[in-house]
Order: sequence, then structure tokens, then C-alpha cells
Amino acid sequence: MYSVTSPNISRTLRSLARTMPSVASGDVLQGARWNYPLIEPLKGDHTHDSDVFKAKVVSRKDARVVSEVPEWALIKKASNYEHAAKDLQREVEIYGLPGVASAGCFREMYEQIDDSTIALEWLDTTLAEVKYHPDMRIYRIIKSVLTAAFTSCVVLEDRKYVNTDYKPANILLSNINTDRVIAKVGDLGLVVPIGELFHAQPYAMRAPEVFLGKACTEPSQVWAVAAMLLCWIKPGVLGAWGCPFPVINNAWSMAKIQRLFPHWEIPTLEIAEDPNLKVAVKRAQSLSEKVPELQAILPFDDETKKVDMPQQLRDLLRFILVPDPEKRPSASSVLASRQFRDFKHYVSV
Repeated sequence: MYSVTSPNISRTLRSLARTMPSVASGDVLQGARWNYPLIEPLKGDHTHDSDVFKAKVVSRKDARVVSEVPEWALIKKASNYEHAAKDLQREVEIYGLPGVASAGCFREMYEQIDDSTIALEWLDTTLAEVKYHPDMRIYRIIKSVLTAAFTSCVVLEDRKYVNTDYKPANILLSNINTDRVIAKVGDLGLVVPIGELFHAQPYAMRAPEVFLGKACTEPSQVWAVAAMLLCWIKPGVLGAWGCPFPVINNAWSMAKIQRLFPHWEIPTLEIAEDPNLKVAVKRAQSLSEKVPELQAILPFDDETKKVDMPQQLRDLLRFILVPDPEKRPSASSVLASRQFRDFKHYVSV
């Protein structure tokens, strides 16, 4: 299992998690760059353990560097959980990687206010808060989202890292009612070195090989981006949604992949070496064959025809969502692909 910190840092984080003070609306946080009066707390998708606030950005009179001041910022403060402090520290470290802070595909980090608090760029909304419906406005958003997400994959891969937390709530959007949609990837607390984190990714975005016990690698995050978009377009088609018992979330989610992609070949030799995985795979196969709710999921082409979408978008998703990671296109290949080019052309007409 991946660990981002040394034992000494871990002890520091445990102490920090016990002692960090809480903040509330009306408080003013003082940064080296700007001050941040907290306006209101934000709930997000209820999966984050950090405290998040919308804040006004105010110039400091004693600021050494005069720069353009944004109107708003997002303040993230690690809550009193050790893993929240660890994720925030990891996020700061990721922004420190060469090429990350300067990449336009990531939400900008304005500054680290203290050991448990960072100030980030404010964007208007998230993909999770936008509902899919078939029109050009939505297709422009999709084009921008895919461009930002796959570009972020390329940037991270160049540094030998992967993002294990692509999901609609972590895709930030602005100007969604214009021809110049801004899309950026946020929440980098679960960006980790390639091959060092297992059993990761949200169920709906989890790559087939990760369900089968493999670590998250470059192909895993490519799958996650496309799966994220598919689940946003057609909620519940992947992941644990509808699962009656949390204990079978893995098997339930794998069964959905099997229904969508009947050609998914599960390597029997590797399964035989892991008794727990063998049980989960057998359970997934049984669920896929016997549960009416899962049997209602059709193979990819037929299932996606239940939703009104351009054929170019369907072709693009099919091109990316290849169950075999060895045959799945890379992020850079997706960006340069004929399928993506065709979809962008459709949107621009």
C-alpha cells in the first residue's frame, strides 16, 4: 500500500490532526500573498474530509509583490482526521512537481496559508453540479472536460504520477454558458506515484485491472476519465450504485463492467492465486447472470443508445473504454486520435 510520508512526518501529521483549530464563516485567514475572509462553507459531494470554504480575496497592504487579485478563492483546511492532513500535504507536494503548477489543466493553488490550509483558484461550479442533456452547450463542456482531464494525465505521467480520484466533483468549470468553457482538474490529494496504490479510484471510475488487484497506472487513469464521463451522462451504469449490500460493492461493480463489455477477459491464472479475488470474480459473474437490475445493462453500443448523444461521442468513449489495459489508448493517444478530432469537429460546426 502506498505511503506518501516518512514515519516522522506521519507523527507530525497525527499531532497536527489532533491540534489544528477549526475555522468558520466570518474568520479572516492571513496569507503571505492575500487575506481571505471566509464567506460560506461548501459541501461538495460529501466525500471530502477537509473543511472547504468560499472566501473573498483581499490585497494585503504590506504585500511585497503587487499582482492581480482574483475576486474569490476556495479555502481547503484539513479536518481533524489524519488522512485528511496527509491528503492535503500530498496535494501541496504535487503542486510542487515541475510543470504541475504552471499547467492550465489544473486548478491553480494560490498559496499555502499554514500547515493545514491552502488557498485555491475559485471556479463557478463542478461537472457534478451540471446535468447532462443533449445540446451543443453540453457538448462544448464535454470537449473542454476531456481536453483538461487527458492533458492532466499526460502532465502527471511525465512526472511518473497518476491521479486516482477523477470524478465529476473534482472537475471544476467556469463560463459554461459561453463558447469559452473553462475546465480544470482539482483535488490532487490522491495523486500518487505510478504503480504504488492499490484498491483505489471510486467504484464507478475504477479500472477493470484495479478491480483485479493491480496497482493504479497510466492506463487506469485513462479509463477513469472516460468512465467518469459515461457515469455522468448515464448515472448508475457503472460502480456500486444500486448495490444492496456494501460488502459486495466490488463484485457488483465488476458485474456492470462485464455487462457493458462482454469481451472483458479476466486472467484466470492471476485470479487462482488470490482466493479473495477468486470469490469476488465468481460472485460478479453470478450477479451478472442472475440479477435483473444488472441484466438490464446491455453491451456498450446498445446501452449508450438509451441516451441521446452524438455518434462521435459514442465512438470516442468506445475507443477509450477498452477493458484490457495493454490495448487501451494512452492519454496522449486519445488527445491526438481521430475519434477525439471528429467529436471536436462536431462541436465546432
